[in-house]
Amino acid sequence: MITPFNIKAALSKAKKTNADVFLSEDTGQRLGWRLLLRCLPSGSATWIFRYTHAGKRYQINFGNLSLDIPSARRTASSYADIYKDTTDVLGKLQEDAHAKQAATEASQARVVLDEQSRQQRDHYTLSNLMILYVAYLTKLGKVTSARDVASLSKHLTPLANKPAAEISKRDLVSVQRTLLDAGKGRTANKLRSFVRAAYALVLRAESDATSPAAALDFATIGGVESNPAALLAVAKGFNGTRDRVLTDTELFSLLDHAKDYSGLSGLAVRAAVLLGGQRMAQLLRPSLTDIKDGFLVLLDPKGKRDVPRRHPIPLEGMAGEVIAEAVDRAKDLKTNWLFSSEGKVRLTPDTVSKYIDRVSEEFNKSGISTTPFNLADLRRTVETRLAGMEVSKEVRGHLQSHGLNGVQTRHYDRHDYEHEKRKALQLLHSWIASRGLKKSSAEKVVSIKRGR
Repeated sequence: MITPFNIKAALSKAKKTNADVFLSEDTGQRLGWRLLLRCLPSGSATWIFRYTHAGKRYQINFGNLSLDIPSARRTASSYADIYKDTTDVLGKLQEDAHAKQAATEASQARVVLDEQSRQQRDHYTLSNLMILYVAYLTKLGKVTSARDVASLSKHLTPLANKPAAEISKRDLVSVQRTLLDAGKGRTANKLRSFVRAAYALVLRAESDATSPAAALDFATIGGVESNPAALLAVAKGFNGTRDRVLTDTELFSLLDHAKDYSGLSGLAVRAAVLLGGQRMAQLLRPSLTDIKDGFLVLLDPKGKRDVPRRHPIPLEGMAGEVIAEAVDRAKDLKTNWLFSSEGKVRLTPDTVSKYIDRVSEEFNKSGISTTPFNLADLRRTVETRLAGMEVSKEVRGHLQSHGLNGVQTRHYDRHDYEHEKRKALQLLHSWIASRGLKKSSAEKVVSIKRGR
């Protein structure tokens, strides 16, 4: 047995003889292993677990005198337990060490992956998906749609920081229900459409090189594999189109008010009407350089087209006069924008819309109107009047740039409709000039048109 007294004596002997002295525990001697203490002349000592494997002797050095006898015996006992299962104790210890190292590395890798996953969760969120979609629309020149998406995305705040890949239709239905409960059914349907389009952009990015690379990242890194908004039902009863058309008295009163109004919104309203009922967002976008050869060239990004469609409006009659006013005003301000209040930025549709709302309120108070009207109603009013003048649906579509997405229009019809648009504007201006009373002039133009 190894005891403190034996150790002291063995160290003394080793120093005197200048040779190593070994002490041995009897336990395990007949089982193929033994616990030894090697005492050195230097006064130090090493614990050794010696064993036999495959006919050869091996030893494991595992400590010095700082390891007390009970601890050394426990260590030897643990090695002995291994020896019972396999006589290759060193092989088993190395195998366990390698396994431990592998486990440590795997744990560290999981930490790294978890951090990457957290970063991905933080970046590829629904909020950032909508921001990506807004940027995509802006790049395509669909500024109005981009602004609408950005505005309505505020309703997604409860889901904003959730990974886009984890958004479910149940999540989106909850947002829809909140909007419906607040009486905002139209908003709910528009938001559904925008979210659906944003996810569709990501999903087609894997097969569409024109999609932004960031959209592909949402699929490959962010893990977006499906479109939860595609499964949402449209809230019924909220997508009905407005049917408000201004009466002749309302329209003429509005044009008079707009002409007397000192603000730029009045000029913009007159231009929208006199140019045939153009979309305000498109009308306010041009610069002076977009007036070419007697035409105001607008760009129409509406619909699914990737490149805005050129939409030239002939500056016929009153249309040319009102645009000439806008040009003179822009030159006085030394700005290139056709419609700019102070010359620094363009006039916005929101500003014009607020002006129309104020006029509508005034007309309702004064008795000119019995129900409110808004900016969008002007375009509908002009088209309705043109239809009453027997301007064909096709010509109205080309004049106002809508309903032109059919196969025939996209692939075959390359007529510029300049003559037809001029005739339609002449009819409109004649009717406005006569205040809707002298219809003979309009009818005369129609009859000429029929005779051609």
